[in-house]
Amino acid sequence: MATGRIFQPVRGRGLRKLLWKRLYLPRAVVHPVLSAAKVAANPAQVRLRREVAADCRSAFEISPAAGFRLLSDGELPGADAAVDRCAEIFRRMRAEDNLEEYVFNRHKRFLLALLAGADFCAHPELIRLMISRPVLDTATAYLGEVPILAGAALWWTPENETAERSQLFHFDGEDERQLKLILNVFDTREEHGPFTLLPAAASAPLRRSSSLRRRIPDAQVDAACGLGQAVALQGSAGSGGFVDTSRCLHFGSRRSRKQRLVLMAQFTRFQCPTESTFAFAVPPGLPGLDPDPIQKLALGLV
Repeated sequence: MATGRIFQPVRGRGLRKLLWKRLYLPRAVVHPVLSAAKVAANPAQVRLRREVAADCRSAFEISPAAGFRLLSDGELPGADAAVDRCAEIFRRMRAEDNLEEYVFNRHKRFLLALLAGADFCAHPELIRLMISRPVLDTATAYLGEVPILAGAALWWTPENETAERSQLFHFDGEDERQLKLILNVFDTREEHGPFTLLPAAASAPLRRSSSLRRRIPDAQVDAACGLGQAVALQGSAGSGGFVDTSRCLHFGSRRSRKQRLVLMAQFTRFQCPTESTFAFAVPPGLPGLDPDPIQKLALGLV
């Protein structure tokens, strides 16, 4: 494969906003239109990614009915070193009083990105974990093609008493499927407001409703799906899971009595209808990275 950034002329966010949020067309119409436009713009990329995926074997099997796979601490190779680095970054920012500007973020005070998108280019050791073959092979097998590392964030949740916005059940809307790796940087229990999900099969009754454009109250989720099936990503530092946040109802950071810190990496198909909120491009030759051909595909380098 040659080196260089993938040429992808079709950008989905603006068109999606028009079709989905302004014209209120159903997701079943919007997503195929946007995906088809991206495939038409670069069919060779999609074909290559699917051909490579045919020989890929998942390191962590994810049942389509579940749409998630829990990880215990120490189970994912390299996770311990990555969460230690994230904890070090957090302690440094706290010592320098750089967290104050985040605490007073008026938009989303309960979930604040200490690192997001392009910030990770200054931390190649974290990108190495995100594109490590156990992670990437799992995402490839689940999505059926070598995905794009679409976005990443280091999320900090201060103590809070709220249950609003993404603290309520919802689906992520970038695509019909995606996969996120979520790792707890600190020990995480119920009092930390852990990321909580319902399996994909349990979430299906509400997902089939094309009118869902909002956060969903617990009572409605319980009536349609049953809250008894909820799973929380709790455990020691380095624990977490892979989650299809497009198919699994989920929330996080709800009424956290103690602060929480998580590392998130988002994987989407090349033809994902719209881009990640935390999208970033890794420049070719970034010091600290020596990606193999499949990892270059994930980074958008061919």
